[in-house]
Amino acid sequence: MLLLVPANFLPYGYGDIVNTISDDGSSEAIFLQQPFKYFGRTYNQIYVNNNGHLTFTQPLSAYVPYLNAEIDIIAPLWTDLNNRNGGTISYREERSSAVLAQVTQAVNQYFPHIGFTATSAFVATWDSVPYFSGGGEVTFQVVLVSNGDRSFILINYGDIAQTGQVWLAGYDTLDSVSSFTIPAASAPELSSSSNINVNGRWSFHVDGSLNCKPELPVCRQLPANFLPYGDGDVVNPISDDGSSDVIYLQQPFKYFGRTYNQIYVNNNGHLTFTQPLSAYVPYLNAGIDIIAPLWTDLYNVNGGTISYREDTSSAVLAQVTQAVNQYFPNVPFTATSAFVATWDSVPYITGGGVVTFQVVLVSNGDRSFILINYGDIAETAQSWLVSGVKIHTQFTISRNE
Repeated sequence: MLLLVPANFLPYGYGDIVNTISDDGSSEAIFLQQPFKYFGRTYNQIYVNNNGHLTFTQPLSAYVPYLNAEIDIIAPLWTDLNNRNGGTISYREERSSAVLAQVTQAVNQYFPHIGFTATSAFVATWDSVPYFSGGGEVTFQVVLVSNGDRSFILINYGDIAQTGQVWLAGYDTLDSVSSFTIPAASAPELSSSSNINVNGRWSFHVDGSLNCKPELPVCRQLPANFLPYGDGDVVNPISDDGSSDVIYLQQPFKYFGRTYNQIYVNNNGHLTFTQPLSAYVPYLNAGIDIIAPLWTDLYNVNGGTISYREDTSSAVLAQVTQAVNQYFPNVPFTATSAFVATWDSVPYITGGGVVTFQVVLVSNGDRSFILINYGDIAETAQSWLVSGVKIHTQFTISRNE
């Protein structure tokens, strides 16, 4: 019987090398025809580990996932898997023109400002592999796409059964400076989640190069004081006066006595908690809890990116903890979560310029802080407002009408 390949998956099985059936096992060292650059380090070999991860310098048998592993690791679904009870774990390095054209098209769709042509795609697939504890199986695939200089990851999820096992999906680096955990509340949600608006697919730029813009001849640095953004972020849909879907927070955020487990990132420069907000003309006494780093009529239909993530990596938490302790030295504080929303080069609807700014919601579950970072903000005649507003109290940084 022919096996239907799940949506978004590259073909697998035929011609693949199959991992040995072994509890907590790994492939042998796989020597890559095309080296893979991963956050500044270049690797000529890789290991496909049965428990749902790839490593570069050594095999890894660990089945309980943990952050700060002090190794470069890509983990599409790190958990205790048992191919002794069924399923197949297989891999190949693909250089056929058909597959390279497919991954090149995907990368250029998700990262349109880079200009990329793939020369290699390393494909590893876990097909119908059971959890160690039983109760279901998982199908997923990770693709390492490279041209020798730039590197990207595509992670594709098929059917992912519910499990009571500990699991983690994302990637980490030797120093944990670059780290991302996919924010799914349950393992089955991986099949419907995405950071690129394609259900069941996540994509990341992982060579460690700086963000690039098509109008610039060279890559540019992040604006001063900004947290890293773009890589691993979920991107808002392109829509006039649009918003994100509801975002469920891993760490609830306390805002002037009310605690919220969800948030919305609205295209017109504000965050709300209970509902999306399309309003583009700013006004006080809005009757809702709102945080507005730059409330004005913005138009991502004409360019720019609005993106967000909830970051719990040790590097980012250390950075925001240091900032809060510097600005509020009398408040002992250690951050456990940072929700980062960034408007990158988004035009005003009337034209005439673009804006880049970022808002960071920092929390430890009890105390909450907001950091607002501004990059280049073009002049405008539009009405605009910069404020933090709660239902009965407001704070306005500046205003122009």
